[in-house]
Amino acid sequence: MSLEFTMGSGGLPVGSYRAEFVGAEPYEENVEKYGQGVLLKWQVTDGEQIGNETTRICSTKMTPRTALGKFAVALKGGPIAPGESFAFGNYVGVAGNVLVEGTDSGGSRVGVFLRDAQPSPQARAQPSNGQGQVAMQPPTPERVEQF
Repeated sequence: MSLEFTMGSGGLPVGSYRAEFVGAEPYEENVEKYGQGVLLKWQVTDGEQIGNETTRICSTKMTPRTALGKFAVALKGGPIAPGESFAFGNYVGVAGNVLVEGTDSGGSRVGVFLRDAQPSPQARAQPSNGQGQVAMQPPTPERVEQF
């Protein structure tokens, strides 16, 4: 009996990709060596790698300095207060850019996630000219800035 396998790439090539967060799940491989982990997953939404998935394995410890904490803050788009709960499932579908970096083992992983900027409440409230552009308002005395 002969077993045949196809060599995988070890992940996406190093680079920056448009991607959408698709979820988090427990990661239990090598638990005895590294402890419990979390697998964070993104799907590429543009370019040559469209549809491919890229991931990051983090420890379950969430602080402002751990990888898990930094990814949570990036997904939320703002700080997470001490004692505040965070559910990764609430952020499925959040889009942005992932920076994929190489690993010592020859694979790759997500090094950074940059969430797309959210328009401010004021920007969302601006009237449109009907062509998708914000209508310009003439300055009023309270809106004139002094330099």
